[in-house]
Amino acid sequence: MEVDRASSGAYDHGDADRFSGLVSLRSTLRADDGTNIGAVHFAPGARTHWHHHPGGQFLYGVTGRGRVRSRGEPATCCRPAT
Repeated sequence: MEVDRASSGAYDHGDADRFSGLVSLRSTLRADDGTNIGAVHFAPGARTHWHHHPGGQFLYGVTGRGRVRSRGEPATCCRPAT
């Protein structure tokens, strides 16, 4: 088993084609089937541009809060469980 902690390793800055504001990201797992698990940190006010994930997406908030929305649905608040 290989363990890779989100707090270890180098982060890259998110590119302007996909993000607005200061965003840092790091891929922690890339599987042969195309699955990608990553750690992404958003500075206050930063955001992603509209995009989709053909296989779906799972978001896991660890700190802070934000808003997420699927096409045609209202935005919802996301934050860590208390």
